[in-house]
Amino acid sequence: MTRLADIGLGFAALGASEKPPLADNLAEAIFDSVLELNIRRFDTSPLYGGGQSEKRLSKLLSQLPRDDYILSTKVGRYRPYGEVLTNQRNNPTDRYDYSAGTTRRSIEESMKRLGVDWLDIVYIHDCDNHIEEAAESALPELVRMRSEGVIRQIGVGSNNSGTHEAMLKRADLDILMVANSYSLLAQDADERLFPLCQQQNISVELAAPFNSGILALGSTAKSTYRYAAPQPGILRRTRQIEAICHAHDVPLKRAALQYCARHPAVGRVILGLVEPHELRSNLADLQNDIPPALWTDLAKIGVSEPMATGQQSLCRGLHRAISHEPSTGPNHLPIQRKQDAVNCAKL
Repeated sequence: MTRLADIGLGFAALGASEKPPLADNLAEAIFDSVLELNIRRFDTSPLYGGGQSEKRLSKLLSQLPRDDYILSTKVGRYRPYGEVLTNQRNNPTDRYDYSAGTTRRSIEESMKRLGVDWLDIVYIHDCDNHIEEAAESALPELVRMRSEGVIRQIGVGSNNSGTHEAMLKRADLDILMVANSYSLLAQDADERLFPLCQQQNISVELAAPFNSGILALGSTAKSTYRYAAPQPGILRRTRQIEAICHAHDVPLKRAALQYCARHPAVGRVILGLVEPHELRSNLADLQNDIPPALWTDLAKIGVSEPMATGQQSLCRGLHRAISHEPSTGPNHLPIQRKQDAVNCAKL
């Protein structure tokens, strides 16, 4: 079977959003399943419930030794504690601050809420309209904190591939969290961003593989696309994809997950919190085989096959750096460069 990305979980649902946060008993049941399934990559942010997610996650993490999991949080975008939102995409009370002082205070406060002394990854969060401040103020402060041993990796998290590209021009980053920019419905990140990451050996965590719901639920009345009601064109496109999946007897959700996890630039897929049976369903979808003809038929309607486009892009980068061994230290996620070199030789 094709190599698929690892799995991590985002804990946004522990904080209030457009609906109340998950109840304690459900959160505990989910986390018990997470541990049973040996998932040890956890992501949060002070944005999620204004710190509510971090505070509640700390109670779940307290049963684990600190070295047993990979933990990330974010800096730059903030909101009032426990606020229920009216518009998740453009919440009017959100505050954006990428100054050095706020960045350091934010990390210190996050670690206090989380009950930890250090962080594996810190992402600069949603700096789409604040590129210069993020690069000139937040980033140098994060570099200082990395040198102090407070954090291990520095990255950028955004829903826009253009933001990642702009930051990569200004910064030497370890990792990116790419959300809503690579899926069955959107391949923006595959045009320039993923090839750039492969060439520069930058790790990618891919979030929102269902584009906030529509690729899990399908073209139903309850579906959302990028946290809003889908436009008619998105619904038509989803129905096209659904029809092809149905013809191959493959659930849409399974195709959506494996499409993201198959791309060689993607090292890990970050899933949202769902009930234990739904989590197990998602993992089963990642393990079940999909007929190659499905990807071929999707390519006919313009959904590029990830192992084809990604492998060609990867080879361009490998030809520049084929002699270098991958770093496996604490500041890097593993890259299977030797196997990729063999695959390139076959093209």
